[in-house]
Amino acid sequence: MSTAMFEGVKITGLACAVPKKINSISDFVDRFDIDRVINTTGIKERHVVSERQSASDLCYEAAKELIEHKGYPKDSFDGIILVTQTPDYCVPATAHILHTRLGLSNECMAWDINLGCSGFVYALYMAASMVQAGALKRILLCCGEAHSRIWPASDQSTTVLFGDAGSAVILEKGEDIMHAIMRADGSGYQAIIYPGLSARVKVDLSNVNYDEICPKMDGAAVLEFAFRREPRLFKDFFEAFGGTIDDYDYCVFHQANLFMMEHIRKRIHLAKEKMPVSLDRFGNTSSVSIPLTIADLCQRTPVQDRMRFIVSGFGIGLSWGIMDFTMEKEDILPIIETDEYFREAYGSEKTILK
Repeated sequence: MSTAMFEGVKITGLACAVPKKINSISDFVDRFDIDRVINTTGIKERHVVSERQSASDLCYEAAKELIEHKGYPKDSFDGIILVTQTPDYCVPATAHILHTRLGLSNECMAWDINLGCSGFVYALYMAASMVQAGALKRILLCCGEAHSRIWPASDQSTTVLFGDAGSAVILEKGEDIMHAIMRADGSGYQAIIYPGLSARVKVDLSNVNYDEICPKMDGAAVLEFAFRREPRLFKDFFEAFGGTIDDYDYCVFHQANLFMMEHIRKRIHLAKEKMPVSLDRFGNTSSVSIPLTIADLCQRTPVQDRMRFIVSGFGIGLSWGIMDFTMEKEDILPIIETDEYFREAYGSEKTILK
């Protein structure tokens, strides 16, 4: 069973970045019933990348700001992880691009994790395992998505749902105890799928049929999955570790859909004021949504100096998980808005992006 407790591991910093460009739901008034979209999803607007921005650009700005805020030497990091489903390239892993842009040591490991909605909790579980075991001492964990690059504007069920954002957290030895429980059900892999240009999709690039490679989502299947599995996972969590939902200052869900979140909140008997919401202004930012909601909470709401969080990600895969941790308010930075991008990627005559 993927249930674990991590002692002496702590998140010591968190930063997030979003693009400056904002799309409002009202921009689609001629194409959608915007009142219905707002009422069912809770989403009113989202941030989207500019023409040359990518998810890694947003992660870079968040990570750079966080490292400077903490005053850590760049050679003190021995691991950088990037969770993304919108990498800069198919290969190499985008974590290596962040590694060189940030000027990290050659003695630092770097790798990507291809996961979405549950990506933050899954990656946090992996990173905490490595730090507790002593394999790595200080890890930079980034999550980033540029959904607007892949979801087709013609798809009315998804166009207005997904936003772009990046985050960075630092995980290292510290005085905290984390608890975690993870689950997966691969039989639901087709509920959210992006065939793309991949080993199983043979596409004549001279005459691309976009329907063969574009992202697809079965919203009803995802909704049914979350309604059925999430409340049960919280029950399993507290049976494994003790305590109740009332022991936490805030419960942060993956920001998928307000109707879905409200249903889960009521099922687990969570007080409404303990469920922060950010998707109304940022949309569904996939693996970034949990750290982004924490940063948004601390930026917009008076909070105590030390907070105990329980967080849950659920969705693509299908996958779902819960972790808890403590953070200090001073380690959570205000959200960055940026148009910056990696100019070197566009400067070579050899690059495919020219």
